[in-house]
Amino acid sequence: MEKIIKIYLKEKNDYKNTYNDEILSYELSNYILEEAKSINTKQNIKFIISTDFDMSEKEKNDFVDMIRNNFGTDVGEIMNLSKKQQISNLLIFVIGFVFLIIYFVLKVEFLSEFALILGWVFLGDAICNTFYNGIENKLKITRRKQIISAKVTFK
Repeated sequence: MEKIIKIYLKEKNDYKNTYNDEILSYELSNYILEEAKSINTKQNIKFIISTDFDMSEKEKNDFVDMIRNNFGTDVGEIMNLSKKQQISNLLIFVIGFVFLIIYFVLKVEFLSEFALILGWVFLGDAICNTFYNGIENKLKITRRKQIISAKVTFK
C-alpha cells in the first residue's frame, strides 16, 4: 500500500530555492520530511503534485530530479557523519578500556578508583552513542531513501 504526500504549488518558483533555481526549496524539503515521519518505513510513498500553472515535461523532470538529488545528498552526508561517529565511538571505547587496564595495574587506591570510574563512563558513553546514533542515522537514511524511490504523479 502506498502512502500519499500531496504537494500543491501556487507558483512556478514555489519549489525552487530562493538563492539557486536548481535546488529544492528548504520549505518544501522540510515539508516532505515532516509528512514522511507519519509513514511507516516499510511503506511506499507516492507524491501527488498539483499546480495552478502548466509545467512542461522538462520542468516536471527537473522538479523530480531536485527532490531525488536533495535527499540523495542528505543520504551521503548522513552516511559520512555515521562513519565519523563510529570512529569517534571506537576511540572513546578504547580510552575507556585503557582506563580499566590502568585500574587493574595501578596500586594507588584513589587514582585506581578514579580510573575505574572514568573507564566505565567512557565505555558506557561509547556503547550508548553507538546504539542511539546508529539507530537515529539508520532511520534518517531509510526515510530519505523512501522519499528518493517515491512515485511522482502530476495533476
